[in-house]
Amino acid sequence: MMPQGMLKPYILFLVSKRPMHGFEMIEEIEDRSHGIWKSGPAAVYPSIEWLNKEGYIEPAWRGRKSEKARRQYRITRKGLDVIRNYREFEKEWFGNLKKLTDLFK
Repeated sequence: MMPQGMLKPYILFLVSKRPMHGFEMIEEIEDRSHGIWKSGPAAVYPSIEWLNKEGYIEPAWRGRKSEKARRQYRITRKGLDVIRNYREFEKEWFGNLKKLTDLFK
């Protein structure tokens, strides 16, 4: 089970590596977590929409594509700033987690 609030930062992480569409994100989340985290379309697509609306990601292509083309997204400069700040948060969070695990020694 993943902590609440991890999906949007993780989507940003994924699209910071390469442009992706929603289904790719769903597959990557499951693959990278070795099946522990299964986030479906009902969570991923609203998160993509929110991240796009807020300017953290944007469509990776401009212009008209065919109806069958899946819309890929890439991270924006604003999204990259969030990733940098998240990395600092991550270091602190894991440091605190380590302190908590020491309680059981």
